[in-house]
Amino acid sequence: MPSPRFLLDRSLGGRKLVTALRDAEWDAVTLAEHFGETRAQEMRDEEWISEGTAAGFVLIAKDHHVATRPLEALAIYMHNARVVTFARGDITAEDMVALCLKFNTQIHRLATVTPPFVMSLSQHGLRRKHLNSPTA
Repeated sequence: MPSPRFLLDRSLGGRKLVTALRDAEWDAVTLAEHFGETRAQEMRDEEWISEGTAAGFVLIAKDHHVATRPLEALAIYMHNARVVTFARGDITAEDMVALCLKFNTQIHRLATVTPPFVMSLSQHGLRRKHLNSPTA
């Protein structure tokens, strides 16, 4: 099975996280790299969820509330998205890197888990978030 590809939401900041992940041999790109800077800044969350999933990415976002906001949750559900978020909104880039590297194997295994889902990443590992979807 090929290595999973990761698409990082604009909310994850500049280059620190994507650079560190690439240094750790992750196949990771930012929204701006994949869609272009202007389009990435203008995309609605449900749009990048849909298009990123269709392109085969595991999505990484900072805000775990994507699981409960109606439009984002519906996009995750309808497009069978695999989403990893961070449990804390005030997390630094350095802490995001540390968590991703600490749980590297578990995060990469998510590419084999049947979607849709949102997993929240914290010091304690990955935890599946309840998805506000039509089947919930």
